[in-house]
Amino acid sequence: MLNILLIDDDEVEHRLIQRMLQDCYKGPFLLRYADTLEKGLSILKSQAVDVILLDDKLRAGLDAKQSVPALREITGDVAMILISSSIDAAHLRDKTILDVYDIIDKFSLRKRISEGLLAAK
Repeated sequence: MLNILLIDDDEVEHRLIQRMLQDCYKGPFLLRYADTLEKGLSILKSQAVDVILLDDKLRAGLDAKQSVPALREITGDVAMILISSSIDAAHLRDKTILDVYDIIDKFSLRKRISEGLLAAK
């Protein structure tokens, strides 16, 4: 079973991504949800996850430049997929600099899941 952690400060996004996974991901999965970075860090300290879906912009002015390093202190090499509605932002141009598996436009996430984004995790 694929264990996924979604860190996103929008409950609507959580429900949408849950539905996308139900519709598009062919294997069994468990989706955990955290609406803050702190809650996500707490989950990671107590539970194993295979993939992290991380919203680029969280409340309190956090973006991937701050949240990814905080998560990496705990996760090591867990696959992290950054999702954003503003994919053209300067800090999102290079996934290797951010140390994430991929950077995906939220509007393309359904298609990417259908194409096997999570299959290799």
